[in-house]
Amino acid sequence: MNKSVWRLALVIGMAALLASCGNKETKEALDKSANLEKLKQYYDANNVLMDALQARETVLRGDTGTPPTDPAVIDALKKKVKSDPEIIKMERAQIRLYLHLERADMASTVYADILAGHPGDTVVYDTLHDTDPLIRAGAAHILGLVGNPEAIDALTGATKDSDQDVRRAAVAALGSIKDDPKAVPPIIGALKDSYWFARLEAANALGQKQDARAVKPLLDAVAAPENTKPDNTVQTAAENALVLLSKDLVTKSKDVAAPAADEFFSRLNDPNPKVVLVSAVSLAILKDARSIPTLQKLLESDDAIARLDAVKGLGETGDPSVIPTLRVTLKSTDINMQGWSIIGLGNLKDQGSLADLQALASDNAEPQSIRSAADAAVRKITGGQTSAPTGP
Repeated sequence: MNKSVWRLALVIGMAALLASCGNKETKEALDKSANLEKLKQYYDANNVLMDALQARETVLRGDTGTPPTDPAVIDALKKKVKSDPEIIKMERAQIRLYLHLERADMASTVYADILAGHPGDTVVYDTLHDTDPLIRAGAAHILGLVGNPEAIDALTGATKDSDQDVRRAAVAALGSIKDDPKAVPPIIGALKDSYWFARLEAANALGQKQDARAVKPLLDAVAAPENTKPDNTVQTAAENALVLLSKDLVTKSKDVAAPAADEFFSRLNDPNPKVVLVSAVSLAILKDARSIPTLQKLLESDDAIARLDAVKGLGETGDPSVIPTLRVTLKSTDINMQGWSIIGLGNLKDQGSLADLQALASDNAEPQSIRSAADAAVRKITGGQTSAPTGP
């Protein structure tokens, strides 16, 4: 028999023998750790398991002081350690301890080790039903870190948990699961959660989902009175999510972006001014000319933020019809209005503004931000040529 094959067979054969020898030591470690956990001595409980895990691994490896060099033997040893039932038992217990210590990152690392040796292990899903809400929230956090779409159903259930922090963690975890439209409906549902922090997580998550179904619920969240407290945090998050969502949707096909654009257009006469503003800006980001009349009207608003966002929006449209308006706002005494007018005219490559932009770029009396923006705009309009230097 080939020496390598013989050694591999010996390693595998020893695994079955050692498995029957580890139960007593494992049980003692688990019992001691559980008692310490009851006393809330979580670090000590984890240390007990760490020592037991190290001892078990040493036995499994048959440590003689000379590590193996044969790749097949090394691989077999790794697989044996990862799939050992006693090690998996202790790693499962570690999950709870790390969650008590609010170290979901460490718990997720242990969970990854468990899955490597026992694919399909349900310990974290089982932990979602723990009596301790801290542990349930931690389990949701782990599933978010792992990001497996298979967790969507379990996390959807957790968004209905009686504990507000568990619901918040579940929503955030759903937001971490990429490229699966099945996660979107439960996140949308969380926009109406009674806990503002859960609503905040939902708004932030929807901004990343590139799904037009989120537009109407997010606009409703902007208008919802409960989202003005505390400190308009959820309302602002919903507005930001709509802008991010629009920036993603503009890169998609017209069929994908059209429902969102139509929803924004339908809200341009909404009684809530914040809904009107974010709808107009988002529509502009989608390069939809239907936004222009509303944005031009908003330039006359008493709200400085609305006026500034309107200028930004006009520059986003990519429509040459807004150039005369931006030439007017270029003369604004408000440095921010002037700056965004410069950016818009540069993006539209307005030759008629070139002289004014060159003058701003070379005027040392202007703030550096204005000079830099003007110089960048000149480069866009001229295809990279700069204005003539005016000094050494």
